[in-house]
Amino acid sequence: MAKIVVDPMTRIEGHMRIEAQVEGGKIVDAWVSGTMFRGLELILKDRDPRDVWTFLSRI
Repeated sequence: MAKIVVDPMTRIEGHMRIEAQVEGGKIVDAWVSGTMFRGLELILKDRDPRDVWTFLSRI
């Protein structure tokens, strides 16, 4: 079981840390933590992750 960490991810406003657990060449679990709350998380709650870019590219 491997773990990938991307920290800091700086091409966004604020900083973000991404951790992913990899088994057999596939991501089986992932965690994201950020240092800035703008409320966008509430807009995106319960939406398909593939649709996020359509909302955030306009903000």
